[in-house]
Amino acid sequence: MQMVKKIIISIINSFIILLALLIFAPKHELYYKLEKELEKNGIVIGDEKFTDTILGVKIENANIYLKGMNVAHIKSINLDIFFLYNRLTIDSVTTDKSIQNFVPKNINYAKAVFSILKPYKISIDANGSFGEITGGVYLNMNKIFIRVPKPKDISAFRGFLKTDAKGLYYEKFFK
Repeated sequence: MQMVKKIIISIINSFIILLALLIFAPKHELYYKLEKELEKNGIVIGDEKFTDTILGVKIENANIYLKGMNVAHIKSINLDIFFLYNRLTIDSVTTDKSIQNFVPKNINYAKAVFSILKPYKISIDANGSFGEITGGVYLNMNKIFIRVPKPKDISAFRGFLKTDAKGLYYEKFFK
């Protein structure tokens, strides 16, 4: 009976330590690291309101600049960090009128999920003026694959899409 109590107490203590790590982790440092990585490609997130949540970060009213030009406005970005399951949710992206001939006019909702159950894939789902998309980044194959099952206004990027028996898709390999 004593051994069972020790095992149960060990499990509870481990759970409490893991929960404390999740809550007190420096989540804002992850955001600043992301900003530095994006800056290397000329992308800057500006004018945002940044807040820590219990298990992540929330960014509101952010403007996206590409090489100094304002290209988009994002209503909110939520990054939930659970270590074994991480989720990035983006709500209401509106692109600048000057680039709407090349990119979608708006994205209502986008979600990227990384789970330890599928460590080789970051799944992506989105909905916007282009319709719906599903797909992912396959880390084991260095590939981005996105399917457009119900296209709407895709004239801006139709040239990048290929067709197969299931419909339209985009596929790109990277290093």
